[in-house]
Amino acid sequence: MVACQSDPKSNQAAAPPAATAPAAKSAPAAWAGTVDSLTAGQLPPLEKLPGKLLLARRWTDIAGENVLVLYRTKPADERTTKYTDEESYVELFARQYVRQPNGQYRELWRLQDAVRNCPFDMWLGPLPGSTRITDLDRDGTTETTLIYKLTCRSDVSPSEMKLIMHESKAKYALRGFMVVPDSLPAAQNMPANSCCLDTISKAQFEAPNGYKLQDGRYENEKEFRRAPRAFLAFARAQWRRWAPRDEFEQF
Repeated sequence: MVACQSDPKSNQAAAPPAATAPAAKSAPAAWAGTVDSLTAGQLPPLEKLPGKLLLARRWTDIAGENVLVLYRTKPADERTTKYTDEESYVELFARQYVRQPNGQYRELWRLQDAVRNCPFDMWLGPLPGSTRITDLDRDGTTETTLIYKLTCRSDVSPSEMKLIMHESKAKYALRGFMVVPDSLPAAQNMPANSCCLDTISKAQFEAPNGYKLQDGRYENEKEFRRAPRAFLAFARAQWRRWAPRDEFEQF
């Protein structure tokens, strides 16, 4: 906001000078930088994470230089007493760092997830092209959004999908299910409203074809209640864009 002042050009006698209010601070300019993709050899010295580097991004916002990394381990055998078949697991690790004035990198947040105890077809990883760096509230601090799927299935049931957004250390998430293509394109099987699984009753799920109610829906939007409004609008749009893309994947 810009404060209004009286016109200094006046024929009247000058009034006693009024106290001057402190100048209002202007809002930080919206982030409009570029995002660079890095190879493993281009990464700065960071914590060594398990597995293979899947993606690395670098950009600058009001906090300075940011680096995002995402790693995944190889599928490994995991034997328990839960099933008679051989089971496997795979893990996913993500970190965001910001460069300090002394050149060191400080961790902003960390994410770790896994598919465990899986005797069936398994997958864990980000959906190609879905990772986004934004400044939706135009405060100069960027948001990082990761979208990834978790699969353990032997039939046509949908994969799980998670959308995890961070602004600095604040975290917001949508968690639910993708849509498996059948006789119709998956996008046509998306529900009109993807929220909210936790309002669907047990009787509805147990009705004929009730299992289809989970397709393309997420549990709830509770974590976005404390977020700027633009964050939820963006998350909803991203969910609807990526939930129909439950293609078969192989490691």
